[in-house]
Amino acid sequence: MAGHCGHHHNTTSGRKMWLSLGITLLFCLGEAVAGLLSHSLALLSDSGHNLSDALALGLAAYAIYAVRKPMSGRHTFGFHRVPILTALFNASTLVVIALFIGIEAFQRFLHPESINGTLMIWVALTALLINTAIAAVLHGDARHSLNNRAAFIHMASDAISSLAVIVAGIAIHYTRWHYADPLASLLIAAFILYSATGIVKDAADILMEKAPKNIDLQSLVESIGSIPPVCAVHHVHLWTVGDGINVLSCHVALPASCTLEHSTDIIDMINKRLHDDFSIGHATIQIETDGLCGISECRLESHDHDHDHGHEHQR
Repeated sequence: MAGHCGHHHNTTSGRKMWLSLGITLLFCLGEAVAGLLSHSLALLSDSGHNLSDALALGLAAYAIYAVRKPMSGRHTFGFHRVPILTALFNASTLVVIALFIGIEAFQRFLHPESINGTLMIWVALTALLINTAIAAVLHGDARHSLNNRAAFIHMASDAISSLAVIVAGIAIHYTRWHYADPLASLLIAAFILYSATGIVKDAADILMEKAPKNIDLQSLVESIGSIPPVCAVHHVHLWTVGDGINVLSCHVALPASCTLEHSTDIIDMINKRLHDDFSIGHATIQIETDGLCGISECRLESHDHDHDHGHEHQR
């Protein structure tokens, strides 16, 4: 038996993503040219990261469009997993980029090159301003969407990468210590790797249908079990379809004397508890009245008392 539906849709405008994509692509091209002219690995690595940013923004924009498509055919949950897949892909590309930058930086430590520090500084300063502005635009919705968080981290990590390039450029300009360039690249790689692994893990958890980390499963089971005359809750499955869409299925044991009307009222109470205390909008609850309960009376608690059960279970 299904409960009430409640979706939390991604509110980020796709136009913000597409505009950010266009700006990023233009700057990426200019930064790559500057990196080649200045022989700066840090600039080239930052340009490569910018290119991945462009891909990330494009995929994120598509995911915003796809998630709004209605369910059809075999897509019974709609397309709410598309943002999760794009987040996983975007974060995975960050991991690959970080490893590539690290390898190239190691090679540059072994074979240092003369670098134009002044050009590094001006190009990286421009990158810092652009990426910071884009990250600020994306920041608000990053808290509510894994897809947007992956795009935001792409831009935020690129802004920090640009800051590292500026510091390296200043060091090279004033000290001629060219190892500052590969050192900055290593720091960029380490930060990107650190930022990306969390998103990879979160996306993998959703695709593996693990229970949402912001919901205490034991508290949820105890909360359902505290609703009279429920005497057992088992076969509990809790997972996330997409951002803000949590789904539950479970078996609930009731006294054998409970009628169909009783069972319907109890399911309504359970659905209300799940929605209000645990932000679960979809629930499939199977009632069992085959003698698992040690009580015979089908005593329902009043609807007024139902939600006096504290919000201490809310996560």
